Amino acid sequence: MGNYTATADGVASGAAQKTILQLANPGSNPASHRIAVYGIWIGGKGVVSNAVPPRIMLGRQSNAGSGSVALATGYGPIPLDSSLPASAMTAVKGPAGTWTTEPTLVDVPWVREMHPQASTGEYIPLGDEIILAPGAYLGVLVLAAATVPITAQLFWREGH
Repeated sequence: MGNYTATADGVASGAAQKTILQLANPGSNPASHRIAVYGIWIGGKGVVSNAVPPRIMLGRQSNAGSGSVALATGYGPIPLDSSLPASAMTAVKGPAGTWTTEPTLVDVPWVREMHPQASTGEYIPLGDEIILAPGAYLGVLVLAAATVPITAQLFWREGH
């Protein structure tokens, strides 16, 4: 079991709901290879201090969407223990490309509003993590009234 992180840096949110970072547990993984998402950090780089707060969501998705690509080298997945190997389980997609078709949203187990010039982070308590079975997807989605550059970081354990 290893702990990993991935970051989507400075992604323009746009004025429509948009996936800016997505974890996927490939369906080819054995049933015992589950992923437990236990933390998120989100930061905004808005220029208007009284803008409508962006809505940040962790949402289960039923597919990968289309048009996105793997994160750039150095953005994830990155082992939090440098003695661990690179992740062989988790596929991460995000800001290096844009989704031409957004992944389909299933449900939203975590949602917060955030000041466009602030940041927020949260660790999900042990036992309450968001679990991804093989074949499952989890996205960081942003819904903003105006474009706000967003940085998102997820933390997860593999082999949970």
